[in-house]
Amino acid sequence: MKKSKKVIIIILLILISLVAIVYMSLDFACLFGLIENSYPSSIIKRINVVLISIIVAISGKDSLNSKDSVLLKTAFIAVCFAEISFVLNSLFGGIFFFFIAQVLLILRNSPGLRQKLSSADKATKLKLLGCSAAILAFYVLIFRFVFYPVLKLSPLLLAFMLYAAVLSISLWVGIANYLLGLFPKKNSLMVCIGMACFFISDILVGLSIITDSDVVYLISNSFIWVLYIPAILLLALSGYKYNEL
Repeated sequence: MKKSKKVIIIILLILISLVAIVYMSLDFACLFGLIENSYPSSIIKRINVVLISIIVAISGKDSLNSKDSVLLKTAFIAVCFAEISFVLNSLFGGIFFFFIAQVLLILRNSPGLRQKLSSADKATKLKLLGCSAAILAFYVLIFRFVFYPVLKLSPLLLAFMLYAAVLSISLWVGIANYLLGLFPKKNSLMVCIGMACFFISDILVGLSIITDSDVVYLISNSFIWVLYIPAILLLALSGYKYNEL
């Protein structure tokens, strides 16, 4: 990697940190009643999505490979469209574009998955089976006891269920990427942690949408971006070749 690109990435990381401090301050000030609302933070937060997308866009020859780069860049384009949709108060538009992003991340994070899984040792297969069972159980329980009682059989419930299904698969693939070593170790770890943060942040998004409780909304809204920005940042950085840095 050229020194100039390293400097650009470092500057972007510093800017991301500074922007995060601003919107987190606003969110938590609102949570603790120090200000009435944190409205500017909803716009400020999206600055970090743009900055992280730039990190993906400039990967060039330093990306893992050309196919990975194309899939990751396309996924981040979908993420940007999702954020634009949410800013424009288009809930279904945001869900649709995040659905596309997760499908692309599944494709991106699973190179050689079938072959590696078939040749994996019994312990690894059991770990992945356990992860599958845990994710499925969580999916069933949260919809049965949290989302269904509020949304009933509505279009929004269906949209939530479809997105949560692909999100759950994406989480499992992220874990499999790490356990099976589909990427270099550092990259796989970033993918695994990134997808775990993505999963939790999206659960909080769902809770913030359906809740009637101001307290639950403020807590969920405050922590969504604490997890979401690290999630997409780790996914962005996982696209680089670190053995060549």
